[in-house]
Amino acid sequence: TGTRNKWTGYSSDLDGEGCGPGMMYADLIVRHLERAGIACFTGLHVEGGNNWHVYFKKLRQAKVMIAIMSPAFFKSVPCFKEQLEARKNGLQVIPLLFELEENGNPPGAVEGGGAKWIEAYEKLIGSEDEQAAHDTLCAFRLRDDHDKGLKLNSEP
Repeated sequence: TGTRNKWTGYSSDLDGEGCGPGMMYADLIVRHLERAGIACFTGLHVEGGNNWHVYFKKLRQAKVMIAIMSPAFFKSVPCFKEQLEARKNGLQVIPLLFELEENGNPPGAVEGGGAKWIEAYEKLIGSEDEQAAHDTLCAFRLRDDHDKGLKLNSEP
């Protein structure tokens, strides 16, 4: 949950990168969908100690992906990789906004917001996944009118 760390009084950080409030939001959504009879699979279903890429095997069988939009979303390379895999497999992605940045802006709409995603995309330039990576990045971000860089497509 991202809450078991030195800052909250634990002697060491117990939660890995990407284990923040978004995981709790995912759990909440999954519980409601499963109660409605909708089968779900998240990273929460991967047993501890197993490679989280097992998630990609299930993703390839899915039709829809729900993306939990929070400030941590654009700081996570694994989130970019999951979105890239969803795009490559033709999933319908439904983004849900759960949290704004501390300044009230949309997730990633701060100095350096989305830098991890841009770096992950740049590593794929020249690869067979370059176009899918570009399209994934642009599905959430676009160039501003003054071509100063990428910004969230929900920003004015």
